[in-house]
Amino acid sequence: MSTSHLRLIATVAVIAATATTGAVTGLLAATEEASFAVPAAVAGAAGAALAGVCVLLILAGRLQPAAAAGTEQPDPAALATIDQLGAERRTLINTCIYVRDRATSQAIADRIGAGLAEAGVATVAPVGERFDPTRHEAGGTTPAPDPSQDGVIAVVETLGYADRAAMLRNPIVTVYRSAGA
Repeated sequence: MSTSHLRLIATVAVIAATATTGAVTGLLAATEEASFAVPAAVAGAAGAALAGVCVLLILAGRLQPAAAAGTEQPDPAALATIDQLGAERRTLINTCIYVRDRATSQAIADRIGAGLAEAGVATVAPVGERFDPTRHEAGGTTPAPDPSQDGVIAVVETLGYADRAAMLRNPIVTVYRSAGA
């Protein structure tokens, strides 16, 4: 449970105790003329509120070290381990891409592609998309079967890869060109 939740619970408890103490004191101090003694109820509620504020101050002092503990610097050894794991992951991904590019068996290439996908690496094969030099590398052109296909990717020569949002390698593509372009 967080520090803010504990403070909220303590505050609600103090408010409830203050109201209850005031009501009970008012009823107990009742006289023959009045069934409820307002001055006694106010005095009881004020006393309970003062005690509650003291409890909240004590709790605040005890909860401060726990809140301050969250501002400590991360363990340098843990950061080094995280960096090492990231570097090893990149090495494994690059090795899988290298082997997939050279695989002579489609089944092996497909299995490596599935493993890369499970690790968050997507294969980029943009056949049918408009060529974008910021996302694709042109490997060549081929005549367009119809003028509306001008600038559209016809074939992916070499697959591209994206590791979540980061592009690892742009795909190398063949682009349709109309005769007049």
